[in-house]
Formats: sequence, structure tokens, C-alpha cells
Amino acid sequence: MASLGSQKLEEKLLCCICLDMFATPVTAPCGHSFCEKCINSHWDKEEQGPVSQNGYTCPECRKRFPQRPQLSKTVQLDSLVEVCRFGELRAPEPERVAAVGEKRCPRHGRSLELYCQTEKQFICCVCSVKACRDHQKVLFEEERKIKEENLMEVLEKTEKRAKEIKKEIQKLENQTVGINDSSEKLKSGILQKFLHLSETLKECQRKALERVEKEQATALNQVQENWDQLQHQEATVSEHNKKAQELLACTDDITFLEELLVLPAPGSLKIPPAVEFDLACNVDSINKFFNEVSRIFQEALSDSLNPEATDAQSSLESKPVTVRPAQCLPETELRMHFLKDHRNLTFDPATANKYLYLSDQNRKAKHTQGFHSTLSNDPKTFEPWQILCAQQFTEGSNYWEVKLSGQSVVIGVAYKSISKKKQVGRTFTIGLDRLSWGLHVQEDCYLAYHNSEHTKIKESLCKFIGVRLDYDRGVLSFYGIEDHMKHLHSFHSIFTEPLCPIFWLCEGTAVTLCQKSQAQSIADEILPDSQAVPDATKQP
Repeated sequence: MASLGSQKLEEKLLCCICLDMFATPVTAPCGHSFCEKCINSHWDKEEQGPVSQNGYTCPECRKRFPQRPQLSKTVQLDSLVEVCRFGELRAPEPERVAAVGEKRCPRHGRSLELYCQTEKQFICCVCSVKACRDHQKVLFEEERKIKEENLMEVLEKTEKRAKEIKKEIQKLENQTVGINDSSEKLKSGILQKFLHLSETLKECQRKALERVEKEQATALNQVQENWDQLQHQEATVSEHNKKAQELLACTDDITFLEELLVLPAPGSLKIPPAVEFDLACNVDSINKFFNEVSRIFQEALSDSLNPEATDAQSSLESKPVTVRPAQCLPETELRMHFLKDHRNLTFDPATANKYLYLSDQNRKAKHTQGFHSTLSNDPKTFEPWQILCAQQFTEGSNYWEVKLSGQSVVIGVAYKSISKKKQVGRTFTIGLDRLSWGLHVQEDCYLAYHNSEHTKIKESLCKFIGVRLDYDRGVLSFYGIEDHMKHLHSFHSIFTEPLCPIFWLCEGTAVTLCQKSQAQSIADEILPDSQAVPDATKQP
């Protein structure tokens, strides 16, 4: 009751001109009181009016005075105003809180009519001319319209963000399927490889599968983490949108503005980085197992097929050897079997390095000093001294033979996507990445290259090299052809693209692609050691 009485008393002490408590109250002859400044300002304006309106009126009762009344300060009224002002400054907090709950001004008890944008609070008419005199003020409807537009923009962005999240989730679902499919294909290939191995190599099989499954689990765990993160963001955005929709449906302006202040921001969309699952890298790690298994079995196979060659082989490893003459290429059972899959090859001129000269209907390539091709600007042309064959293989068993004029040659196969650019510090690129496999013929040994890793092979050098590619089984083998087929090295891999024969030739060397008509008897191609050097320097 005391609070209500104070409010009524405060209303009686308001100037009807400025709507604030009296400041130096004075009383007109009609008995109505005003702020001294307010009533004088009112009469000053009347003095400036038309002649027909001469005179002075009371703003409260409109009583006219012929002459401007003399005003004096109303002392008791001024004292009462001071008492009320002091009570307002010390108004208890519960009364203010109660006033807010009743949608009334907590300081003046009047109805809330405006929104102060500066203070971000609701005010009454007294506040607008007193505490918030110089602030930016608008009607509730205007402020709501502004806030609604802002909220609609936020809602539009969050809905767009929700669509992006769903799109990313779909990508993760597709990626999960792709990872599982790729892993299953890789495990199937591994199992097919191990079918050819002994029971004693089951431990190797287990480790290989475990390696792939670990990589698979790591990739899927990362996908799951990304999934959970996006699901959480989706839930957050959905909850925000739900509350925003409820808020937009609110019809009460004050409740809308109050609830909007506590509406949490939806936050920004943070798309996790894409999960990288490098299947080719996993294949390379598994190939190490197969290469080791192949070496073990090949050693046993070589000993059983050529028992008499053991002593001769050990003596050859202790001293340098040269290509020795022969009457003709051997017609062993193994070579005859390979020749059934013989492929006639030709070089692809578009890929030839500018210093490689082609002849014999593109069946012979030679690295000749002083020669410079006019096709060097073709984007297919190799910057290193390399060349591809025009043929490519995607299935089945394939075999071809090549004749070398000397050492410093690389023989191999590569995907057509192999880079044509030269690597810094490297004369050739065959076998230095995951896209190619090569056998480097050196002066006293061979080096088998793949993915920058090499295996040294101490074998006598041969003038003819046989290459067998079993694409389906993923086996690439090299054989030295002398009086018998001498296995040099085998790569085991899972091929995923068409393979093309590829060669690198050092200066002064030449490579001839043997054709099938030459495969049965090519004694004319075998030159004695005394003729090997002149042939290597002779112009085509």
C-alpha cells in the first residue's frame, strides 16, 4: 500500500508540460503549478503569436490572463518534490522487480510505452524525458520489426548451414562405403596372393591383413569422429531453429524482445577436414610382404630347376662379367611357354625424349649425341631420357623381349599418368614413384626399383631381357636370356590402371624391341664382345 501511495503522490508532483517532477515549482493565479522554466517558455511562445491571441493562458485549465502573471516559487511544493526525489533514489529493489513483472516502469510505476535502444530496456514516458532524454528511442513495434528482420537473416543462414551439414553427412556416408569397398577389394587381393604360398607363411598373411584393417579402422574412426561432430552441430542448429520458430510465433512484443535477448547464437559451421584414405599407400606396404615371399620361393625354385648352376653362379659374383656370345637364344620349356603370350611392341614417338632417335619402324630407340627431335614441345614428351611404348595392357599374361646394346638402361612398366617432368638430382624417374616399376641394368649388377626403393641383384649381365607381365595376378618378372632363362626379379602388386612398357637410355645406348618373327631364332642378333662397342657408337 505504501508503494501504491508513493506512486500516486509522485503523479501529483509531475509538471503537465515536461511530464517530469517539478523543478523550481511555481503557481499560476488559477492555482495550477508548473516548473518555472516550463511555464515561462510557454508564455514566451504565446507572446510571439498573432495579435488576436494576445494574452497568457494556463496550460492546464486554459484560463486566459490579460497580462503576464508574476510568479513566485512554491516553497512547500518544492520541499515535497525533494522528499519524493530522495525516496525515488532509495526505492527498494523488490518494488522495482515487481513493477517489471507487471509490465510497468520500475522507477516511475507508469506503463511501459517505448524501447530505449541505447540502454536496451523498456521505458515509460517519464523516462523518455528524464533518464533517457538523449537516448535513441523507438516504439515496441518498430524495434520488433528490426529484431525480426535480424532474426530472419540468422534463421536463413542457419537453415542453409543445416543443409550443408546434411550434405557433409551424406559425403561421409559415401566415403564410409568407399572405404569399406576398397578395403574389401584389397583384402581379397591379399588372400588370392597368399593362396600360392605355403602354410608356413600364414603368419605373414595375418600381419598383412592386420595392417590393412588397422588403416581401415583408423580411417573409419576419423570418419566417425567427423560424423559425431557434424551430428552435434546439426542438433545445435536444429534446436536453435526450433526456438527461433517458436519465438517468431509469439504475439506479445515484449515477450518476444525479452526472449530474443536470451536466445543463444547458433554458432558457425565448422566442417572437419576430409578423411584421406590412401589405398595405393596401403598396397605398397603390403607389396613388401609379397616381394619377400617371392624372393624366398624364387630362390628355392631356381635351385630346383638349375642345380648345376650354383657353383657357376657363386664364381660369377666374385668378378665382373661381360655379355658372352651364344649361338642362339635358348628354346627352353619355360621360354617357349612365355612366347605363347609374346607381344610385338613399338615405341610411341610422342613420348620420346628429344635426344632419342627412333628407327626400324619405331622398333629401335637410340640415345644419340647431337640429335634433337622436333617434337620436344609436345606435353606428352619426357624431359628425362625416357620413352613409352604405344601398347598398353589391362589384363592377362603378356611377354616381350628386348635387346640391349650395352649397360645403363632401365627397363620397366608404368601407368600412362606417370609424370613427364624431370626430378631434381635424378636422371630417370622409372621406379621412383608408385606409378612405375623398373630394372636398372648397370655395369656389374641389376637394381630393381619401385616407389624409390631398390633391390640389388648380383647376376651376370645379359644382352637380351625378357619381361613377363601377369596383370591379373599382379606379377611383373624380369629374366636374363642366355643359354637358359635366368630369373632376375619379380614385383608383386595390385595394378589399377593400364600399364605401358617404358625405357630409359643413357647416352650411346640403344634398345631394340624383338618381334615375334625373331623370337624363334635370332642368332644374327647376337654379336661377339669385339663388336659390342662399335655397335653402341654407330649412328642409326
